[in-house]
Amino acid sequence: MRRNSRYSVKTSNQHIPTPMDYLRKMPFTIVFIDKKGHSYDDSSRDLNAYIQRHPLIIPRLHQPCFSAKILEIAAHQCGMRVVRRPADSRVRRNLTYVIRKNLFKNDEELWNFINKPENLNTVK
Repeated sequence: MRRNSRYSVKTSNQHIPTPMDYLRKMPFTIVFIDKKGHSYDDSSRDLNAYIQRHPLIIPRLHQPCFSAKILEIAAHQCGMRVVRRPADSRVRRNLTYVIRKNLFKNDEELWNFINKPENLNTVK
């Protein structure tokens, strides 16, 4: 029996990639507001899976404008949306919120939740 060298035999767990946290490569701070996920890993799992399915974008995730657009696209595919909160006297750096859709009734309720002092102290 002749073995063709162009083909490889896959055994269990041989070619399964380890999960990578691509969101940590992005040059901004990401905050999740999500009732589905109870931790950062739970909330970011679908976004990281979307990025992993598109390997050509991974080397460019350090670029701010590019990674912001990729985050918006991935969030939309996962039923989430992205909101940016600029830095001010209460928070020193810009924050990027990834929010599960239909969690808030309107934008006013969303911004009231984001700007509550106890919530800002949580993300400082």
